[in-house]
Amino acid sequence: MSRRRETVSWLIIIIMIIMSTNIFIKSGGNSINAWALLLLIPIPVSFIISERSKGAKTNDFLLEDWEDSNEQFSPSAKRADDPLESGFDIPIL
Repeated sequence: MSRRRETVSWLIIIIMIIMSTNIFIKSGGNSINAWALLLLIPIPVSFIISERSKGAKTNDFLLEDWEDSNEQFSPSAKRADDPLESGFDIPIL
């Protein structure tokens, strides 16, 4: 099913480009319809991208490794230094 949807989307894109080129040539470059067809091309492209993103799945073991690596940090390590000792000036408003 997904392969058919991608194939149909590519065919629609090609047809839209050919129609836009044909309208552009016949009108001498004065037709808005040619540009409107080109602006509609992202719609079938979104179908292709959505089908490919459904196929990609995250691995659970990678998420478990990430959670374990976060346990090594302690709240005391997140404490910021005093800005005056670090060399920052305090702005006077």
